[in-house]
Amino acid sequence: MGTRKKDEQRALDIVAGRSDAGESAGKASKSKLGGMELAGIALWLLVLIGGGAGAAYYFLLAPK
Repeated sequence: MGTRKKDEQRALDIVAGRSDAGESAGKASKSKLGGMELAGIALWLLVLIGGGAGAAYYFLLAPK
């Protein structure tokens, strides 16, 4: 019964992001963004900037 209590506490520590829970919690809190995440962020920025530029042209600069 004692090991189950320790396992439950360790799982709670990992979910809470406490670094003293073990190696896996420390690695999870120090993870960086990968290439796909950065590509997704760049794509969203491109969409937002392009949409803003298109709206600005349509509403402000387009010949009427």
